[in-house]
Amino acid sequence: MKRTALLAFLGAVGIWLALNGLAGWILLPPRLLRVPLPPRTEQAKADLRAQIAGGAGRWSAFPCQGGQGRRLQVWRLDRPGSRGVAVLLHGFGDDGWGPAPRLLDLPGWDGAVFTFRGRDADPTAPSTLGAWEQQDAEAVVRALEAAGTPRERILLVGASQGAGVALLALQRLEAHGGPLAGALLESPFASLPEAARDHLRGTLGWLEVLLRPALRLALWKASREVGLNLADVAPSQAARGLRTPLAFLAGDRDGITPLTGVRAVAGPGADLTVVPGADHLEAGRKVAGGWRTWAGRRLRAWNLDL
Repeated sequence: MKRTALLAFLGAVGIWLALNGLAGWILLPPRLLRVPLPPRTEQAKADLRAQIAGGAGRWSAFPCQGGQGRRLQVWRLDRPGSRGVAVLLHGFGDDGWGPAPRLLDLPGWDGAVFTFRGRDADPTAPSTLGAWEQQDAEAVVRALEAAGTPRERILLVGASQGAGVALLALQRLEAHGGPLAGALLESPFASLPEAARDHLRGTLGWLEVLLRPALRLALWKASREVGLNLADVAPSQAARGLRTPLAFLAGDRDGITPLTGVRAVAGPGADLTVVPGADHLEAGRKVAGGWRTWAGRRLRAWNLDL
């Protein structure tokens, strides 16, 4: 009886290890690196640009070399009498046009939108969840500076992955210069391993615990493919000591970027608004007065305005 039980236990462990090996080596890495982008036609993008620009705004595009030398196409919206440029940083599985309507809530600002890693033009480029994307954001800010916009007039606006990337990019930018105008950040992830774990938990529930070895293996394999250690991507560490004014927004029912992680990113005494009942990326819509009111209060406190 004991021998039978032992053999059954060893068999179960063997199956568990085999499943983790299969998931970590084959199934999970593409979910991290090859997430598809939303299907958008060029006409749909043009229609969106026209809607956002209104009668007075004008869009133009310029190339920029991002992380790992990848080519980014940056679209800039110029508005008369603007206070500066808001750089929009999109979430995981999105492209630069996903957050673009947020510029309607920032009518006094020019805008800049782009897709991380240039994946809109080359979908085969791997998404690295901030590892290389932080250099994309840094490159766009430096390009705007070179074109004549001082960094104290450059605002970062990010959600989820984009919020985490904003903090990573700010750490790089402030290492060789002053602070930016500010950063408006919704639901940033604390670290890449935690974000991957939370996404997996959102899909599998409690079974996620059983696949943690697979996740570690997947991150190791993905790191080898992209040439950087993905486990080192930690916005919670990057946020420490930043001089750029920061404001955070989060929902208390967010299972993708849980409130505990957002609090760890923001740190004690931070400007963090928690929206009751809001799930992932619902806080901007459900916050009292709407995102525009929330953002306007922060910009005025930073001696800026909408």
